Amino acid sequence: MRLGNYVFLGLIFIGIVAGGVYLLFPGYHSVTVMGITLNLPIAAWVALPLLLLFFLTILHMVYHGTRGYFQRRRWVRDAEELQDALYWALLKEPKEHLYHMPSMKAAAPLLNVSRLEVVGNIHGLSDKLMKTLEWVKKIENGEYVDLRAKKVERFLSRENPLVIRNLLNRIEEDLDFAEKVLQTKENYDESVAEKALERLVQSQDLARLNKYIALMKKEDFITLLDRADRKEEIGLTPSAVRIFTERFDLECPDYIRLMRTTIRKFSPDENLKLFKELAKEKEAAQNAYLYLLFEYEMLDQARKFLEEHDEMEFKPFRALLILKEEKHKFRIDDLLDSQIACNDA
Repeated sequence: MRLGNYVFLGLIFIGIVAGGVYLLFPGYHSVTVMGITLNLPIAAWVALPLLLLFFLTILHMVYHGTRGYFQRRRWVRDAEELQDALYWALLKEPKEHLYHMPSMKAAAPLLNVSRLEVVGNIHGLSDKLMKTLEWVKKIENGEYVDLRAKKVERFLSRENPLVIRNLLNRIEEDLDFAEKVLQTKENYDESVAEKALERLVQSQDLARLNKYIALMKKEDFITLLDRADRKEEIGLTPSAVRIFTERFDLECPDYIRLMRTTIRKFSPDENLKLFKELAKEKEAAQNAYLYLLFEYEMLDQARKFLEEHDEMEFKPFRALLILKEEKHKFRIDDLLDSQIACNDA
């Protein structure tokens, strides 16, 4: 019963009792306490204990009502904290939350150090959580979501896996953004910068990639060669090749791999000039130069090159030269792969 109703009905009850007693016993009764005599109607003497009990019950109700109010308030605050904790856990950015109720303290703080992954569909949550689930699902499905427009980006760290996944999604959609990432790579997680470079290497020509060569690895160079082999026009020229060979520490198999691409892209004169220069500068390129001489059937130059080196070097090519001089007809690719060509044993 509400306190207001209890007071109203309690006073009416006491009034009815006092009135009934007065009608039955209209006389007075005197009581002397410590020399003080009280002469009151009998109805008043009946009403006084009722009033005292009534007052005490009101105090009891007020006490427990106040206690219950503050307990409910703690539950409400804990529920709000829990919802906020779920929100940040869904965004993969757990934050510290404090709880007051013992039953909440026993489990809810786990969300302070947890990232939630939703594996099914759910309904009936608050609008805030439902919208958050929608963003997360889109990002995990490969879509880019503008978190700045959602007013949450500034609260998320750059190491946040959801932020990283979202940026990777944007890089897939927007090559201009990929360039922006590389131009300000210190503002992004390392994996984002790597993805941006990978995306550009897979789609842009060498002229556009030249300014990012300092960020590239040998594997990126091989990717470019693969694109050229697929007849993509990436602007592969002897001068561009020289830039990359100076940048990367290529080994013998890498030069063989490079030669297999340039032999399709460059004229024999361009190719021979390129690999002759590389062979003079880098010992690892000599096998590729020899390979090229045999490919173009330039046996005299191959013989001269071999004579200028120790007879224990380039054994596979020396054996190949003997076979060629004996007029055996075969393609060099039929006998030598990159592993054999680079093996001097």
